Amino acid sequence: MLVLTLLWMAIIFGLSSLHGADHPYPMPWWKWLERKGAHVFEFFVLTGLLFETFRVWLAAARPRMLVALAGAVSLAYAFSDELHQLFVPGREGKLSDIGIDLIGIVLAIVLLVYLTRRQKHRSDTNRSVTEHVK
Repeated sequence: MLVLTLLWMAIIFGLSSLHGADHPYPMPWWKWLERKGAHVFEFFVLTGLLFETFRVWLAAARPRMLVALAGAVSLAYAFSDELHQLFVPGREGKLSDIGIDLIGIVLAIVLLVYLTRRQKHRSDTNRSVTEHVK
């Protein structure tokens, strides 16, 4: 899982390294939506991959802690990504893009919390059924 996570981080870095337009121009709304949607998707996936990586590494940790850790590392990577873009010709680092990345992170957190609660509920139900049968 670590390899997939690092590969995904490298893809984000590579995409952020692409040169931007030399002259700012008004972007059509659909192009803007596509680019910002990519931010949401990239960081949604990164948060999920980080959660799975931490779940393997920190097997004894509570799922809530793993979710929080995955979200925090994703957000730190979003900051570093925008900082990196300050040094790429034709690009700029924007706090607003970090906010858009945060949308993907929050969506992933909501899904992860839902899935971990559902899994806990299932294991609690299975345990009570097993105890009842004994």
